[in-house]
Amino acid sequence: MTYPQAAALSGQNLKEAFSAGSASLSGHRDSINALNVFPVPDGDTGTNMLLTMRAATDQASVEPGEAEVSVASISARLADGAFWGARGNSGVILSQFFAGMAHGLKEAETCTGTTLERSFRQGAQWAYNSVGNPIEGTMLTVLGALAPAVQELSAQGEENPIALWDAAFGAALKALDSTPSLLPVLKEAGVVDAGGLGVVVILGAALDQLTGGNRLDSLVADFESQTLTLQTMAAQPQSQEMGPGFDSHDYWGFCIQFVIQGRNLEPEAIRQHFGTGEASSTVVAGNENQVRVHLHAADPEPVLAYGRSLGQLQQVSVQDMDQQNHSFANRFVNSASSHSQLKAEIAVVAVASGDGLVNLFLDTGCAAVASGGQTMNPSVQQLLDSAGATGANEIIVLPNNTNVIAATRQAATQDPRLHVVAACSVPQGIAALLAFNPEQPLQNNLDAMEQALCSVTSVEVTRAVRSTSFGGIPVEEGQSVALTDGELVAAADSPESALKKALAQAGMGAGAFVTLYLGQHSNQQDAQDLANQLQAENDGIQVDLIYGGQPHYQYLASLE
Repeated sequence: MTYPQAAALSGQNLKEAFSAGSASLSGHRDSINALNVFPVPDGDTGTNMLLTMRAATDQASVEPGEAEVSVASISARLADGAFWGARGNSGVILSQFFAGMAHGLKEAETCTGTTLERSFRQGAQWAYNSVGNPIEGTMLTVLGALAPAVQELSAQGEENPIALWDAAFGAALKALDSTPSLLPVLKEAGVVDAGGLGVVVILGAALDQLTGGNRLDSLVADFESQTLTLQTMAAQPQSQEMGPGFDSHDYWGFCIQFVIQGRNLEPEAIRQHFGTGEASSTVVAGNENQVRVHLHAADPEPVLAYGRSLGQLQQVSVQDMDQQNHSFANRFVNSASSHSQLKAEIAVVAVASGDGLVNLFLDTGCAAVASGGQTMNPSVQQLLDSAGATGANEIIVLPNNTNVIAATRQAATQDPRLHVVAACSVPQGIAALLAFNPEQPLQNNLDAMEQALCSVTSVEVTRAVRSTSFGGIPVEEGQSVALTDGELVAAADSPESALKKALAQAGMGAGAFVTLYLGQHSNQQDAQDLANQLQAENDGIQVDLIYGGQPHYQYLASLE
């Protein structure tokens, strides 16, 4: 292939390349989401990576009239934006890849073949270091293949950074193809790693931008075709970008308000910026030093990212109007109930979605609840905003989802008041919260809450979005499936049957205490019949029914 002559890439080249990667990720998002190995509606890897990339590229914007920007500056901006906008495990890993790249390009005016190899190598190293137990066959494998490919071609005398980028992209394709042979769960599901495909899409679109070509779509088509047999597209839940999807009614979006403090602000320019996007109900007022913004939008992060690019944000309020429609958003982060605890010494912030669960966490002692969970992972910035709104001297965060833990830990690196109790599920989070005593010292609470995580077995019941076999369990699309502590353990024709199987396998015996959290679309009578049946068939057990209102999951259950 003939490459454009380029002794080095400029900062603008790098910005345009990754902006193209972000745009392409938007087009391939649904296919990436559908590669989730579990047949459950939480395949949000593509959405998490997309929103992280958007935050990165928004932060890297080059203002009109700004002098030539170095690759060091652009890469630092990309890393900063990705850090604050990181969502989910895949987004956090991607943000750390950008952080490593920025370290490798530190003080570099342009990106040569040598600095490209160094930036890819350090990017992969930072990504690996961000994972407590790195596993091959994931997006880490794809990221780790980049630098060796660049080094190998450089050793043959190639210096053109675009040719070297192409070599890295080819290595990423091969690494992605190898992921099923490295990770048994991928092989059993018959798919490649979703995060790895996201990396390939980003790098391939960036390469097309640098070369003026259009090879990406055809090269990733074979990987994406694996999703066509999964028959998931119609069954996929609303994406994170389009909100939690509580009902089939029209989407309401987020009500976003903040004040920008800065210098030489232009209210009219800000008003025009938001007028060209998908925002509505936009009100912008102020002067050159202070501008107040109110608007409604599908995704708050690009709105806040733009505001942060102009100055310091104050009085930030992000309210989910879908949840307001369910009459409980007034109890969220910026609610009166949160402000009533502003002077607490220790506060607890939980991540949850579903009006019943939000109310339960607030009533049980949380100072605030950050909206999120399955299919809807909050960003690092949103977690920091939620924690900061409590005004407490020390803040304990309960992520309540394995895919939110990494973002909460990344948030904790930026605010020393934050302490993560790594609850992997809502039942674990509730158990931890019940162990919280605001009269006790911080460390006593952390120890007690960590210990409480082990006191419950968590079960989740949802509907399979595709047919597959996982862990030797055949699953048909549309069946109800149960996961115990994150492992798929049963499939059945009704959610009640799947839950009953899971509880039996979990060792439910005499004297057990079972709590069933009913989802948004659960049938109250079916749930009551199940509770009666469990109590009739098992001596001395107690079954409590609590409305959770969580989307996508008919039941969450705890067994103690």
